[in-house]
Amino acid sequence: KKTINIAKWGFLAYVLFFIIVLLEQISGLFISEKVTLIFFGLFFLLAFIFGLLFARWSFCKIICPIGTLLGVFSRLSFIGLRTQEEKCNVCTTRECLKGTFAGFCPTYINVPLIQSNKNCLLCARCIKNCPYDSADIKFVQPGEEVLKESEFKLEESIFIIALLGLTFVLNSKGTEFFRKFFGFLNLEGASLRTSDFIVTIGFVLFIFLVLAWISSKIFRIDLTTSLKKTGYIYLPLTFSIMFFTIVFGFLSPYFETSFNFVAFAKYIILSIGAVWSIYFSYKLTQKYNKVLGNTIITASILLISILWLFYFIPGPFNASLTPERHVLLEENQTLKITAFSMGFDPKIITVKKGQKVDLSIKNIDIVHAFDIDEFGVHLALLNGKTTNASFVADKAGEFAFYCNVPGHTEAGMKGKLIVES
Repeated sequence: KKTINIAKWGFLAYVLFFIIVLLEQISGLFISEKVTLIFFGLFFLLAFIFGLLFARWSFCKIICPIGTLLGVFSRLSFIGLRTQEEKCNVCTTRECLKGTFAGFCPTYINVPLIQSNKNCLLCARCIKNCPYDSADIKFVQPGEEVLKESEFKLEESIFIIALLGLTFVLNSKGTEFFRKFFGFLNLEGASLRTSDFIVTIGFVLFIFLVLAWISSKIFRIDLTTSLKKTGYIYLPLTFSIMFFTIVFGFLSPYFETSFNFVAFAKYIILSIGAVWSIYFSYKLTQKYNKVLGNTIITASILLISILWLFYFIPGPFNASLTPERHVLLEENQTLKITAFSMGFDPKIITVKKGQKVDLSIKNIDIVHAFDIDEFGVHLALLNGKTTNASFVADKAGEFAFYCNVPGHTEAGMKGKLIVES
């Protein structure tokens, strides 16, 4: 039951988040029961050991990637636990902290002064403990605690920007774009995907550092303060991109939705996040009365949004700007396909009805899959390996081929097989 100094070691959660995401991708968690069990067993063992040795939900605060992610995004929530200041000021017994009736706060929040959702589990113990009805779960202005700069932390601010960098890694066009900078290394398998994370997230963090440095000069504040504030400005934009990446990535296979519907839904969500971030930029820099500084930050938000609207999100806005490679497969010819995070090359294949289709699929990075439901093709594509497939195109029409690993299809890992009669 030793207490860990979360203020000192809390940054580990943000570092481990990216390591865990990378390990999940490299290991092929979603298509292997064995790997899934290994992940589950290790997390359970870690949680059990932390529970024996340390107090205050230390595993959740330092290791758990889900708690790390949701804790940051909860700052935008329209629901939160808050107290009535006038009642807490005259209270001398502090039942909310002592846990008189329902037990003490599991995350050891100073309930009378709570202004942030970050570590609150909404367990309602403090509500049950308070005899004065001060603590309550209330509707709050979304993002209110960001505008009040409640418990801003440098490591959390940097984590938000690193998450923004991660969104590019989880997108087909984003991966292709950043691989142009280190393609000369000829990496494959896990090393290639690891390089994606390092280069992309590192590049975004570098741009953020430069932007924060410029802001510090314009606003006449120290660099640390600028870094701490600036990251939170991008929180709504980061949340919007992560939201549609995860939600559509995991749920769209279970719903019959049109391509354009998904694209426009993403456009709307992205636009809301962009406008919200621009509003944060205005409010958090208003007191400095520096139009130039706010304009630079706003311009960067708009630039990122435009890139996503017209390049990274597959949809009508970029259909004509980024044409897909189209291949006509001849009889007795083996087509070589490259599978990568997150896409296939070529993406459009045309064959004749009744033709035997021979495919040689080389997967250059992490574990993927190749599926054509109508022809019974379901393949696991292992890291850096080549997999062969053959089938007869015995029905005419247009058929989708895709990677069935959750999130990969929506990230752009899909294509079209055209069978001409």
